[in-house]
Amino acid sequence: MVNLKKTAIAGAVCAIFAGQAQAGSELATLIDMLHEKGIVDDAQYGRLKAEMKTGSEQAAIEKKQAATEKKEMQAKLDKASNVEVKLDKGGLKVKSRDGEFAFKVGGRLQVDSAWYNEDSNAQPGSRYGDGTEIRRARLYIQGKMYNDWGYKLQYDFANSGVANKGIKDAYLTYSGFKDLELKLGNFKDPFMLQEQTSSKYVTFTERALPDAFSAGRHIGLMASTKHKHWTASAGVFGESVSTISALQDEGWGVGGRATYAPVNEKTQVIHFGVAANYRTANAKDTIIFAQQAETHIALVPLVNTGLITDVDDYLKLGFEAAAIVGPFSTQVEYLRTTVDRSASKDLTFDGWYAEAAYFLTGESRNYKKGAFGGVTPKEIVGRGGIGAWQLAARYSTLNLNDKDINGGEADNMTLGVNWFPTPTLRFSANYVNILDVKGGPSDDEELDLFQIRGQWAF
Repeated sequence: MVNLKKTAIAGAVCAIFAGQAQAGSELATLIDMLHEKGIVDDAQYGRLKAEMKTGSEQAAIEKKQAATEKKEMQAKLDKASNVEVKLDKGGLKVKSRDGEFAFKVGGRLQVDSAWYNEDSNAQPGSRYGDGTEIRRARLYIQGKMYNDWGYKLQYDFANSGVANKGIKDAYLTYSGFKDLELKLGNFKDPFMLQEQTSSKYVTFTERALPDAFSAGRHIGLMASTKHKHWTASAGVFGESVSTISALQDEGWGVGGRATYAPVNEKTQVIHFGVAANYRTANAKDTIIFAQQAETHIALVPLVNTGLITDVDDYLKLGFEAAAIVGPFSTQVEYLRTTVDRSASKDLTFDGWYAEAAYFLTGESRNYKKGAFGGVTPKEIVGRGGIGAWQLAARYSTLNLNDKDINGGEADNMTLGVNWFPTPTLRFSANYVNILDVKGGPSDDEELDLFQIRGQWAF
């Protein structure tokens, strides 16, 4: 009777196993237990173990086949789509899966408002009017094709009413050479740290007074190499896209900039740079230098040489230094311009600025390849954070007085606070106090102003 019961149990186990050859470790444990108790004899035990091994091998084969089929199916899907699409900080990025082609859309919007407190001794009545403006409203497309070719086209809708001034960057690049890029089109001459840093990322709403010597954008050809600790750029340039010189020769120029960062870590940077920019005069042999009071809305020049005539050529030199130590950053630039005149004495103008900034929330400025980049808050508003908060101060001076030119000499102090609630948003407030003006159109001008900005950049 007992043997009959054992036989029945063993038969049931065999039947169960036949239907569940892949039951796994639990079934193996059950078989071992039945064998130990003598319910399953040695012959049955051996047969069950052999069948279990065969079932496990079959399961592994089927699993491998399923994985192979899944991989082949994914490869077919990738080949059919061939692209990856994603939103990065609000901008659209598209690239081929082999990395050979890439395309992105980005832009910026800057909305300003300013209030002026003027006590002018040089002009009757007020020349500064409070107001608001769309400072910049830009869209761009940028990408690469066939690995080595790149392109960018950027348009500013805030300046589209003036002939061709809406066009900003418009160029092609070739990077097929090792550590060397060639750029052809309309872009910034390689000059000045505060100019090479995008308007999205400068510390204050407007650049310092020596921006009167900025080289700006021109149509040209430039070669550049960029490394972790040093960069170098040099090019030859014609006129800008907004210049109209029909039936007359254009002016031309050459420029170069080199930087060295002996320390370049994520939150520790020491930066030095030099730059030079030489240009011939335009077809009328004239040039003008002018600068506003670190504001844009009023459109009133604080210093202005007026039209300088009889100009052969002019040379701009720049010297720059900057540092980042955790949340603290500073930068200094000195600019000097000499103007060569054929029938009058040569002229020399200069200016400099020094600024410092500190993040109360612990972030650091982003430095990359000879210029400053954007700020990513440690805590983002919308995710339970307070964003990044930065305090800043700057002193700047500009002298446009020399020989027979009375353009004016100005000094001013600027205080600022920046709030970055997200990586794409920035709100800024600047207070600018004109400390002294000697000569020029605003001689003895007493002015202070308050300016705010809202910015969305993606």
